[in-house]
Amino acid sequence: MPRMVESKTRFRFSQRELEALPPHDPDSPSSQMELSDTECIGLRFNKSKNGRCFWFFRYRWRGRKRALKLGEFPGMNLRHARERAWEMRGMMARGEEPREAFERLANTVTFGEFTEEHYLPHARNTVRRPDVIESRLNTGALPHFRDRRLDSITTRDVQQFHAKVREGRSPTTANHHLIVLKAMLNLAVKWEMIARNPCIGVKKFQEPQGRDRYLTQDEVKRFLAALEGAENPVVASGLRMLLFTGLRCREVYDLRWDDVDLEAQSILLRMTKSGKSRRVYLSAAAMDEILLMQSQRKKGHPYVFPGKLANKPVAQPNRTFKTACKRAKISDMRIHDLRHTFASHMVQSGASLFEVQKSLGHSSSQMTQRYAHLADSSLRDRADQTANRLTGTDG
Repeated sequence: MPRMVESKTRFRFSQRELEALPPHDPDSPSSQMELSDTECIGLRFNKSKNGRCFWFFRYRWRGRKRALKLGEFPGMNLRHARERAWEMRGMMARGEEPREAFERLANTVTFGEFTEEHYLPHARNTVRRPDVIESRLNTGALPHFRDRRLDSITTRDVQQFHAKVREGRSPTTANHHLIVLKAMLNLAVKWEMIARNPCIGVKKFQEPQGRDRYLTQDEVKRFLAALEGAENPVVASGLRMLLFTGLRCREVYDLRWDDVDLEAQSILLRMTKSGKSRRVYLSAAAMDEILLMQSQRKKGHPYVFPGKLANKPVAQPNRTFKTACKRAKISDMRIHDLRHTFASHMVQSGASLFEVQKSLGHSSSQMTQRYAHLADSSLRDRADQTANRLTGTDG
């Protein structure tokens, strides 16, 4: 394609130059001046005598000259105007009439409409904790993109959103917001509402290493002793269950009697973090907590660990947990660290990382590798046993 000759009305646009342009000469016979961008053929910038500016796309269709108004400047900046003009040129290359295609685009839903009318109804029926997803959207992507047309969100927009979330929050939180947005827009692609997910290619922030806090044997004894005098014995039983199983908090407190198999001494987790169900076989200590709750079960109550509200499970175990930690003189502990405690002591008891992975329900071995260093002493003991057998000194 031959290089376009630049002039006062035809040049390569820049945002700064366009912002600095004065209004059109009031003495000019024309109502507005029109400038042509040499980078994107067909893109026009019009500025009137009163200073208002509009973007246009001029083209020929079947031998006739036509024009489309793309938007007003600076509400639509140069980058967005070029993107829209290139869209129009792409449509023409595919044999589509830009005006008709543009009218269809004008009817595209906004991000807010997509969220409220399409995504959230779907998530409430398919996601394990839709309340968490909804809360994350309300504090992140929804206010940021609410009025944007769904198909107008670019990769750069997503990068800027991701960085903005990071400004006031941790990299892990920012990454969680990105994960939700990416999952949403994957569905929009699947439902043929947009052609491509703009989250693709946006890198996550480097996250800090996971916590390595778990209760020592002495701390476990003190913690269990502190739970004996807990004000809420139902919550205390659930906390012991967490310690004896390594399950996640809501996996225990949302457990229903329908999913307990007393004969097989197992429970069924219908919806785990990975989105799959799995069966968990219980130790004698964990079964004691199930039998304790069975002996105290209110007639017809569906949950193993009943809450204060009718037919609802325990909602907030944190108060009982913090009180027990204070009584036991244990600091820097979270409820989730009970899961780490179970896994850590399991490894130190000689279990393989594969066994720990299956017990915790990790979908891959990567998460379980955090406990690998705890297996060193067990590996040394096994190595000594093997060497003693080989040398005939094992007894």
